[in-house]
Amino acid sequence: MKPWMKLMQDLTWLTQLGISITAPPLLCALGAGWLIGHFDWPGWVMLPALFVGLGGGAASMWGFYRHAQLKAQKAKRNAPVAFNQHL
Repeated sequence: MKPWMKLMQDLTWLTQLGISITAPPLLCALGAGWLIGHFDWPGWVMLPALFVGLGGGAASMWGFYRHAQLKAQKAKRNAPVAFNQHL
């Protein structure tokens, strides 16, 4: 793969990881803020919403980590073995 293509692929993965981690807490906070303002819910609703959002971000990060590990294992398994690299 060309170096620029690899760089762009890595940048895309990094951007996707950042969005996947930050979107759930932000959306939960916005939803809780809307519920507090529109239905006059108490302010403490924001705290569980943030915990749920952080949990969603952590689950997304864990899924990304597992995907990267499986991809690395497949690449290692499919790598050619040289004459002096016996198993």
